[in-house]
Amino acid sequence: MRGSPTFLATFVSLVCALGARATEWNVIQQQGRNYVSFENVAEFYRFPAYSHANRTISLRGDRHGLRAQAGTSEMYINGVRFFTHFPLLERADEHLISAVDIGKIVEPVLRPSRIANARKVETVVLDPGHGGTDQGTANAWGSEKAFALDVAMTAREQLLQTGFKVEMTRKDDTGLSLEERVAFANRFQNAVFISIHFNSASGGAGVESYALAPEGIVSTASPGEHHAPADDSQPDQGNVQDLQNIALTAAVHASVLSRLTPYDRGVRHARFKVLRNIHLPAVLLEAGFLSDPVEGRRIATAHYRQQLGMAIAQGVQSYNAAVNYRAQNDTFAVVRKNLPPHSASITAPLHSEEPVVAAAPEEPSVSIHGGE
Repeated sequence: MRGSPTFLATFVSLVCALGARATEWNVIQQQGRNYVSFENVAEFYRFPAYSHANRTISLRGDRHGLRAQAGTSEMYINGVRFFTHFPLLERADEHLISAVDIGKIVEPVLRPSRIANARKVETVVLDPGHGGTDQGTANAWGSEKAFALDVAMTAREQLLQTGFKVEMTRKDDTGLSLEERVAFANRFQNAVFISIHFNSASGGAGVESYALAPEGIVSTASPGEHHAPADDSQPDQGNVQDLQNIALTAAVHASVLSRLTPYDRGVRHARFKVLRNIHLPAVLLEAGFLSDPVEGRRIATAHYRQQLGMAIAQGVQSYNAAVNYRAQNDTFAVVRKNLPPHSASITAPLHSEEPVVAAAPEEPSVSIHGGE
């Protein structure tokens, strides 16, 4: 399935639909699937500088850049880490990226204004993970369910101030099934869905964000409480907006990195239950590890949670501005709030402020606690 002509047709149709010049792509067959060279990528997206050395590829422009290494499954776009759907390859003196990754990651991130059918966001559905008897993970200072709700309430306040309507799957310590969360979100139109969680794993630290895996793409997430077995070769309902999903996920992820400067665990793809059957552009954010002694203590501070909520709200604004901006040329497009449009990708922040670093000495908040 992964090497079928369907992917090439999808890639070409995406490029054609976005007004690109499909005849300029030189498609190369490798390992049963379609690839293009990074040199071809640099030419198509008009990166003025392209170089490669020791398997490391660099594409650079005035306000945008892409860096990758052959033999891996990750790349950096404007400094933000993305996990590719298929490995990056090296052939003779050429470095290759799959056509699927161009169509499903690079294109919507670099040129969000060209995403077909992307709608202006009117409503944001916030989904604080867990609740009720399900506390999620926890540490000495509190539980995931309480921290996620606190972050969501800050995001709600910020979003309301900027003119969005906001709906929440829960506003208190109520337990909801994953199916109930999806059914609630699907009631709204012109909306986006953001599910807020925290992680736990031995030795783990940092922030990772998930978009629904496209049809035929294997999930990069381990099975967990919000994951369900699925046939990776079959589309889910949420795959209708694959491009919106990755653009929203990238915008929120980049905003969190900019404001809070955590370790970047990357933009990933998975088939979590809350993403599979959602009718809205959606992202699941794992906003740090409660199990890490340093990061867990930081999450337990009111300052960190406030900044995280603000970053989520800013990410929504960035996504909404970018996908709804219509440029008169082929440059990378996003809108800086209250300023003229400038050349950047979906990962660019909306403001020129320096990233906010949490104050280390702040004590954990006593208003958030573990248990039931």
